[in-house]
Amino acid sequence: MEQLTLLLFEELEKEVKDTVPIFRKNVLLIDGNNLLNRCYHATAINPDKLQKSSDGRYTNGVNGFLKSLLKYRHTLDITHMGIFFDEGRGFRKELYPDYKANRGETVAPLKEQFQLLKEKLTLMGLNLFCDSYYEADDLIASMVEKLKDDQVYLLSNDKDLLQLVSENCIQIIRSGRNDVFYNSETFREKYGGLEPKQIVDIKALMGDDSDNLIGVPGIGEKGANKLIKYYGSVEAMVEGMKSGDIPKELYRYKKLIDLNEENALFFKRLTLLVKEAKVDANNLSKSIKKDEFMKTCEELGFTDLKRSIERGMYKL
Repeated sequence: MEQLTLLLFEELEKEVKDTVPIFRKNVLLIDGNNLLNRCYHATAINPDKLQKSSDGRYTNGVNGFLKSLLKYRHTLDITHMGIFFDEGRGFRKELYPDYKANRGETVAPLKEQFQLLKEKLTLMGLNLFCDSYYEADDLIASMVEKLKDDQVYLLSNDKDLLQLVSENCIQIIRSGRNDVFYNSETFREKYGGLEPKQIVDIKALMGDDSDNLIGVPGIGEKGANKLIKYYGSVEAMVEGMKSGDIPKELYRYKKLIDLNEENALFFKRLTLLVKEAKVDANNLSKSIKKDEFMKTCEELGFTDLKRSIERGMYKL
C-alpha cells in the first residue's frame, strides 16, 4: 500500500511538472532607443527648459529612463535584465534603401543623451546589447528565443515586437498614462482573433509609415485583416489567389495582389524579426552596482531618484 501511494504521488508530481510551466527567471528586455526617446519627449514640452546637469549636459531623458528601469524592475520582481540599442539600420537598409528614410535627424539634446546613458549603464554593471548588422528588435527576438522556459517582459512601444508575444512573453506598451500588457490573449482581443505572429503579414500588406514600408497600394488595415484572417499568411494568400481560392468578398483584392505579389513577400521579409542573431542569455544582468547608480544621481542632479532609493522605494 505504501509503495502504491508513493508511485501515485510520483505520477502526480510528473503530471504537474508536465502541465504547469515553471519559469526559471523573470526577465526584463528593454528597447533602449524606444524608451529613451519616450522619456525625452515626455519631458520636452518646453525645449528651452530641459533638465540639465550642473555642468550643462542634457539629462531629462536619462533621468526618465533610470526611473522607468527601477520602476519595472521592482514592480515585476525582475531577476535578469538586458538593454538593447540600435547601431544603425542594419541589413534591412541594405535590402531596401528607403527603409526608415522618412525619419528626420534626432534632435541634438536627445542625441547626446544616448552616449551619456550608455556610459552610465555600463558603469552600473548593466550589459548592453547592440550590433551593426542586426537592429535592437532582432537582438531582442533572438534573446526571447533563448528564454522559452522563463517569464519575459518586453518594455517597448514598438509594435514590431508584438510578433514575439506569447504565454510567457509579454510586451508592455505605454498608452497615455497607462500600461497595456500584451500576451497572446490580449493580442487576439485587440486584433480581432489574429495570432501575434500574423502582425508581420498585416504590415506587409497595409505597409508601415513609421518604417517607410509601402506595402500593397490600395490595401489598408481592414483589407489586410480580412485577407490574413482567411488565408492565414501572405504566402498562403499568394498561392490561394493563383489557384483560384478566392471568396467573393475578397475578389476585389486579386488584381492588387497580382500586381504587387513580390512587394508583399518582400515587405514581410523586412518586417519579420531575426531570431538567430548571436546573443548570450548568460550576459543578462542580475544586479545593479548601487554605488555607481548613486554616484550618477549625484553627478547628474537626480535628487528625487536618489531620495527614492534612500527611502527604500527601490532596491539595488
